[in-house]
Amino acid sequence: MAMRGAERRGEGRRPRLIAPPRVPPGPLRDFKRHVYHLYLAAGAPALEDIVKLVTEDDTLPGCPSKDTVSRLISGGTLPGLPDAETVAEVLARAQPGPVDPTEAVARTRKLWIEVNSNPTARPHTAEQWGAARLGVLPAVGGEDAEDTLTPYLVRAHDQVLRQRIRQSVADRVSVLALLVGQPSSGKTRAAYEAVCAELGDWPVLIPSGPRELLDWIGTDSVDACTVVWLDEAERFLTGPLGEETALALGTLLERISPCAVLGSMWPEYARRLASRASVAPEAPFHGRALLKRSRAEIHVPDYLSADLRVARRLAAQDPRIAAALRAALVASEDRPRLIQQLTGGPELVQLYGRGPGNAFSEIEHALLSAAVDVRRLGHSGVLPSALLAEAAVGYLPATARVTHDKAWFANAVESLVQQGALVPGRLAAGLGEPDGYHVCDYLDQSVRRSRAHLAPPPELWGAVVRHAPGAEDLCALGEAAQDRRRYGHAVRLYRRAIAMGSENARSGLALLLEEVGDGSGADTAAGTSARAWLTVAVARENAGDPQAAVRAYELAAELGGAGAWAALVRLVYAQGGAGGTEVAARAARAGDAGAWIALARLHEQSGATEPARQAYRAAAAEGEPWGWMGLARLCERAADLLGAAIAYGTAAEAGVSSAWRELVRLHWDAGRRGDAEEAALTAGAAGAEAWLDLARRRSACGDLRGAESAYLAAESVCVGSAATKLVALREAAEDPRGAEEAAASAARSGDGQAWGLLARLRERGGDPVAADRAAEEAAAVGDLEAWVVLTRMREAAADRPAAERAALKAAQAGEPSAWSALSRMRERSGDREASERAAHRAAELGEVGVWTALGRVRAETGDPESAERAFELAVGAGDPEAWGPMGGLRAARGDHAGAEEAYRSGVDAGDTEAWEGLLRTVGRRRRKSGEVWFGLADDGGLVSRLADEEWEGG
Repeated sequence: MAMRGAERRGEGRRPRLIAPPRVPPGPLRDFKRHVYHLYLAAGAPALEDIVKLVTEDDTLPGCPSKDTVSRLISGGTLPGLPDAETVAEVLARAQPGPVDPTEAVARTRKLWIEVNSNPTARPHTAEQWGAARLGVLPAVGGEDAEDTLTPYLVRAHDQVLRQRIRQSVADRVSVLALLVGQPSSGKTRAAYEAVCAELGDWPVLIPSGPRELLDWIGTDSVDACTVVWLDEAERFLTGPLGEETALALGTLLERISPCAVLGSMWPEYARRLASRASVAPEAPFHGRALLKRSRAEIHVPDYLSADLRVARRLAAQDPRIAAALRAALVASEDRPRLIQQLTGGPELVQLYGRGPGNAFSEIEHALLSAAVDVRRLGHSGVLPSALLAEAAVGYLPATARVTHDKAWFANAVESLVQQGALVPGRLAAGLGEPDGYHVCDYLDQSVRRSRAHLAPPPELWGAVVRHAPGAEDLCALGEAAQDRRRYGHAVRLYRRAIAMGSENARSGLALLLEEVGDGSGADTAAGTSARAWLTVAVARENAGDPQAAVRAYELAAELGGAGAWAALVRLVYAQGGAGGTEVAARAARAGDAGAWIALARLHEQSGATEPARQAYRAAAAEGEPWGWMGLARLCERAADLLGAAIAYGTAAEAGVSSAWRELVRLHWDAGRRGDAEEAALTAGAAGAEAWLDLARRRSACGDLRGAESAYLAAESVCVGSAATKLVALREAAEDPRGAEEAAASAARSGDGQAWGLLARLRERGGDPVAADRAAEEAAAVGDLEAWVVLTRMREAAADRPAAERAALKAAQAGEPSAWSALSRMRERSGDREASERAAHRAAELGEVGVWTALGRVRAETGDPESAERAFELAVGAGDPEAWGPMGGLRAARGDHAGAEEAYRSGVDAGDTEAWEGLLRTVGRRRRKSGEVWFGLADDGGLVSRLADEEWEGG
């Protein structure tokens, strides 16, 4: 049966191709891909043609409409079986050549039944999944309370999240929102309620971990109008796959629209991602960029403030809320933590704190301790039952390990689940009994802080080796063992991860063995991994062995390691320079023209202009557009402005966006302002930097109107900083309404930084009321830094009441760091009492690092005794970073035993710098001549022999 629709539409015209289905891996995707293959094999007919053929044949079992056919071929839903069989038969008949439609129909029927028999294979909305499956903790309460959600208290962060979702849907763009707050503060419930209210008919995808999420994105399986649910988002954005996942999420948000990626995260993980302090290779550059570019963070306060009146009304409707509110007000009238009491978190912390054999049995207590330790050491998902059962043995005394109850594990788990201490989960696909667990968030955070300085027993490491479900978890635990100098366990964890295909584990094991002097073991571990050889090469170069580094870089380059050829050029050039050209030529033949750029810059830095020009030309000839940028720069230095303009233009046309900015600068500096504007206009969407540069130059010469038009042009091509610059320009021109309009325009796209800038400008201008209003607007779209900056500014101006009001506003919005900043500022000003008051406020609000930061200030200002007291408070609050500086203070005053204790706790907490302190205090008085210590045994003893079978890597 031929389809004649193309003839009716006219010669040469073809129907628009239906997009392929985007469905996560599973039975539904198998079904959709089968139908889509039939559609393509039939010549991708128009929907009208398919429907016409259906209506012409009364023998077919179904009669789908045009919309139904479209959803069947490309959508994410499962149609009725008669409609599916009908479309399959029509498409099979339309295929050229001898095709048996009955086989296509039979295959369609079989795949349809597989999907229909597995309810989890089909997309579910948030309400279909249910709150519990999405991670919302059940409420505890009165005996008559039904097992349902409590009435919901809508707070300020809910309004921010819902407005951001509404705006993204209206603009047909994708949105990433991370609700950041302390455990059991209502993050997941807020996301659930927002999706039900705003995206109620969108399917919600719940990846089990980063690997599954990467597979979905990599196979183009996430469709538009879909929610990707990332509860405990730190599992996805930190750890071995964190950077890869952040890059993939950025790609998803750009490629698929609209879609919503929603998640939750503890503040300490959010700060770690946002921090610029780390410049190490493992620093989360892509994660930080993703959060900043998407302006993803929405802070959730962990206590009620202005919402208390509404909470009282809800308490009259639900006895669980009433009981929780009474308990929260008894604990703190100023900062009632209703949500935490509602989920039973504080009570569980008290029960655990009584120790084993009291509220929790010895086995129950051991299971909780083991579960928290495995998670705090890097395991991202739910913990398999076998892993928990084996690990818990290491937390029990010998007498408690004697039991005649074969169901000891099942009984203990059942009790913990009933009490809300353990949350069940499922590792296997489909519905069924739980096969994994994790500790509830509130208890988890408390226990991990109390155990932060403790190394786990050896049984835990062994249980992870034998039962961890994924290579990423094994690799993460391997890194944790390595940081704690438990090299034997690290080697076994890495090897198991390598056996499961982990490239990260190869790099980790190779680096470990290289650092302890086992070069041959490092070579073996690196194998055929370009990334691992790059790691080894960098280590050997840093250790002062350039020849060995060259060999490692060569292997990395031959295996396709990014940046290996450039590093090889640099090393060879440093050894005399003559071989650099040969290496760059080899790199180019291997497809890496960037090595010519590296060589050219080395020549340029040494003043060898002609060799640099030749290398840049070679790069350009190989298709590397940055070669033209280098040539342009050399032309400028030689006063060849025409040659520079041609080279910059060529680079710009080849995709180097910064070349447009350089063209603007070149023309402007030469007095050709019309040509500068023409360059910005020609750049179009790629000319963001050009418009910003043009705006700055116009502003500097007094052309404010021209500067404003340039900033508006930059904003039109989605440059976030353009709106901020426009705010500053209008505020400086005494146009407050225009400044507010620009800030509001930026806020509508989710950018609160423009309001934050306006708050600072108005505070400097002596208008604190207007500054407060701007800071409120900034916080409403997620920029809490405005309140922190106002706190600092007012404290510096000696207006303490205003500073504390700003710090309180910041805390109410979910950012307690303003109190920490006040503490340090007051310490430096000599007001110890006020400093400690502010530190206590910060600590009460969950700012764990406040006492460590205060201790460092005291140490810097020459008060070691007070500094040590601050560090003691820090370790008591669970901050592992305080052990190292505490050890240093103790060693300085001659308390070597106390220093050793602190340094050991630091090493056990994973502080890699504490190891050097431990060696200084212990090593010099115990080490034999020529003996080198590399790590610690399970009993804390020092390991000094490479041949030690406990951790030999060869």
